[in-house]
Amino acid sequence: MKTLSEREFADLMFEKLENLKYEQTLQYPTTESVFPCIELHTPLKNVLKTQNAFPISLMFQFSVTCWNEKQRACMDMAGEVDKKLQEYNLTRTNTTPSIFDNISKKYGLTVTYEVRYNGITNAFEFIR
Repeated sequence: MKTLSEREFADLMFEKLENLKYEQTLQYPTTESVFPCIELHTPLKNVLKTQNAFPISLMFQFSVTCWNEKQRACMDMAGEVDKKLQEYNLTRTNTTPSIFDNISKKYGLTVTYEVRYNGITNAFEFIR
């Protein structure tokens, strides 16, 4: 059995999205940021079930903001992120309306994903 911390989950997501070749940031991008980029938000963790005080079923929620010069490019980036995170059984649960940052002059599109983690099998489970 293995539990998974927020940090370990975030590191896994960072590594999974590294192959996309976009600059990754953990904070709101600035004018000095490299674009296009993806902003990785802090994951939320919820313990669903325990056994002898050990969390055996967890739910993770994770958001990514795709930043680019055009709204459609942000949508394309979000589609690429979808495909990568689906390899870990993450499901897109929400998409926020795109925003325009007046300082960087870039658009941002935030998408949210959820997945269950099984501490007994050490695996991400698809949410039905």
